Amino acid sequence: MTSRVVLAKPIRAFRRFVDLAFLTMALVVVAALVLARGVPLTGRTTFVVAGPSMEPAIHQGSAIVVEPVVPAALQVGEVVSMRVGPEQAVFTHRISRLVERADGLWLETKGDANPAPDPVLVPKSAVIGRVVVTISGIGYIIAILSTESGLLLTGGFAGVLLAIVLLLDDPAVGATRRRSTSTTSVPGRA
Repeated sequence: MTSRVVLAKPIRAFRRFVDLAFLTMALVVVAALVLARGVPLTGRTTFVVAGPSMEPAIHQGSAIVVEPVVPAALQVGEVVSMRVGPEQAVFTHRISRLVERADGLWLETKGDANPAPDPVLVPKSAVIGRVVVTISGIGYIIAILSTESGLLLTGGFAGVLLAIVLLLDDPAVGATRRRSTSTTSVPGRA
């Protein structure tokens, strides 16, 4: 009897830890899904920052929310996402200068961590929008959840946590359940 009392406190503490881990995981997954699937329903776009060029303002692995912007409203100092090059790669950099040309407005951009501005000017038509929200670290979760193996890994981890919760279920409750089912009579049997 004494050994059960001695083990009860550490088991209860571990169970609370596992409950907290499961709750945290669930909240992070829900937040990532809202960013990845819910934000686009508002007309904005969510991107995952893959490089360190905007550090320390925007860290690698962050999720950013970008809202469309009218080119006339663009200002020096704003952080914008744009599609550039033949591959139409998405970059997020700060506007360092606005250049009026005969063919319209062009932007000079620069990553905060880069020593010099980007080598080419970007036309206003390449701008997707301005960055309005930055959430550090959650971009990694979005990236994981966007792959089949990441979904399986997340589901497997949730399953392990649930199995631990079931295994750590109060043994007294389990014993009571076992006693009550073993002493019940089956109708038609004597």
